[in-house]
Amino acid sequence: MAEHYGTLADALAYHQERGNAAWASTGDDEAKQSALLRGSVWVDNTYRYRFSGKKTGGRSQEREWPRTDAEDAAGEEIAPNEVPTEIDEAAYEAALRELVQPGSLAPDFDGSKIVKSERKKIGQIEKEMEYAEATAKSSLPVFALIDGILAGLLAQASGTTSVCFVARV
Repeated sequence: MAEHYGTLADALAYHQERGNAAWASTGDDEAKQSALLRGSVWVDNTYRYRFSGKKTGGRSQEREWPRTDAEDAAGEEIAPNEVPTEIDEAAYEAALRELVQPGSLAPDFDGSKIVKSERKKIGQIEKEMEYAEATAKSSLPVFALIDGILAGLLAQASGTTSVCFVARV
């Protein structure tokens, strides 16, 4: 099987500690292994451009981690042979979603289905629909928990703004 982040045993321990019973009760080890692979691929595809450094093994390295010249958001160096715990935990969370509902991390996008507003009138039947201008990116799921787990590893996305408050004490 292809390489994924973490292990099945660690994924089970992670989910048990958090009371995520669905991990233990859904599927067999093969299904969990597949979900862990899909979760790992999703983490890489979603966050790769916000990870610092570069793959330690270059282009031949299957996953994005471990990385050389990587540091966390606080500027602390990450060893070139280390896969940070946050990466494993993000993969476990993503894998849980994939185990429970395969394909949920990467839904197909159909922009024609996004309705911005709809107006109905029953007397003398009238129906009006306005479709939103959508992009494939706007249809991607957002998982705040996974974003939070990885926040300490991510460089700020380009085009975003940081707000800082300074208080004089």
